[in-house]
Amino acid sequence: MCIGLDVGGTGARGVLAVDGRVRACSRVDMASRVGTGGIDADNAVATLVPLVTELLHETGVSTVDSVAAGLTGFAMLGADLRVRLPAALGEAGGARTVGLCSDMLTSWAGALGLAGGAVVAAGTGAVALGTDLAGTWRRVDGWGYLIGDVGGGSWLGRAALQAALRADDGRPGGSPALLAALRERFGTPADLVRELATRADRAGVMAGFVPAVAAAAADGDPVATALLAEAGTQLAQTALAALPDGAPRTVAPTGNLFQAGDALWTAFTATVDADATRISPRGTAVDGAALLAAAALDGTVPAAAPLELYPAA
Repeated sequence: MCIGLDVGGTGARGVLAVDGRVRACSRVDMASRVGTGGIDADNAVATLVPLVTELLHETGVSTVDSVAAGLTGFAMLGADLRVRLPAALGEAGGARTVGLCSDMLTSWAGALGLAGGAVVAAGTGAVALGTDLAGTWRRVDGWGYLIGDVGGGSWLGRAALQAALRADDGRPGGSPALLAALRERFGTPADLVRELATRADRAGVMAGFVPAVAAAAADGDPVATALLAEAGTQLAQTALAALPDGAPRTVAPTGNLFQAGDALWTAFTATVDADATRISPRGTAVDGAALLAAAALDGTVPAAAPLELYPAA
């Protein structure tokens, strides 16, 4: 028996699986706290231990064999959390092994089922992970909204807001439809600038403008349509770049942004299909966490996978 955990910025999901079949699932809201030392250990332990306990209670079992958790912001794991979280999860679940990794690895595992190929995840950000299963792993983008995440929600929202401001200024390339959406959502352009300057979640604010882009494109706005198409092309290029030499030419797309509009999806599929085989994801990130937990037990974790394993104390 294994528990898989998918830990995002606003919530955590967990499943308990027996022989690959999910017996229970649960979710808890949380707010990830990140400081100079990395992800806040107290917050993570206080959130995830009750989630493990709830899964055990739902199934009427007292222990599981392993636990694996994929965490947003895994690169920010401080030394304190690397000690406390595996110990806490192992004790709560009675597990022999605990695994910690990025949520991108669990997304890959859930989508491809521990097979070779690449997964591109597109939400507020954009990142892809690919492997040949022979020890080579390639991560592409995921560099954050200031300098990366090209094609992701924050990138698309920012480009659309820039097009709105072009219309307000009377510069070429502007979109009156997006300017109207900006005014409806934020007020004046100056109001938008003030909000972005004072909000800590700027990436989320910009990504929150994507539905307005989709609506404008559906109404025939050429600027919004072109921006969606560019986002789709960029996401496809990110996915293809994540395929190492010799890896299966297989790409799975995940994330809500792929629902943003026909223009995005058409551009994405055209670019991927010209160079690889596109498949639907087999499962979600939390399914992937459960798969990795099981693989940690039977020794089938792919070579050089970026999964940190901690034996029970």
